[in-house]
Amino acid sequence: MKLPGTMNGSKLMKIKTLFVLPVTMMLTLATVPMMLSLIPYFNNAAYAEPAQAQTWETQLNLTDAQKEQIKQIHSAAKEQIDTIFTPDQQTQRQQAKQQHTRPNLNLSDEQKAQIQNIRKNAESQIEALLTPEQQQQLQQLRQQRWQRHHQQQ
Repeated sequence: MKLPGTMNGSKLMKIKTLFVLPVTMMLTLATVPMMLSLIPYFNNAAYAEPAQAQTWETQLNLTDAQKEQIKQIHSAAKEQIDTIFTPDQQTQRQQAKQQHTRPNLNLSDEQKAQIQNIRKNAESQIEALLTPEQQQQLQQLRQQRWQRHHQQQ
């Protein structure tokens, strides 16, 4: 005997399916663009640097003092590089960072040379902080990175 106001199991299942299926599809469709927007972030080597830096520090067995000095060198180099960009380039960098993409800054030859000099100077300062053993390990790590980079191309 069926009570008034109750539904049988088949009818209830159909209603649940009619509700759950569209909601599931909407949630799936809503998350796909977000997931696709993350692909450049995970495939972009520029965003892999923090993980590589951590490995670099660990593999060289840096002291806390060395880590702090290297952090200061990197910070000073970043500040110097930031002054090289035009306001438009700075805006493009900020937008690209928010979108997890690489900006196309169209750097002038002079800007490229200035950035290269700043990076070489920072690299020299960092190498001066390292022990001879750490310097040798760093050269090996760079060579391995260079080989991986050229194998991917």
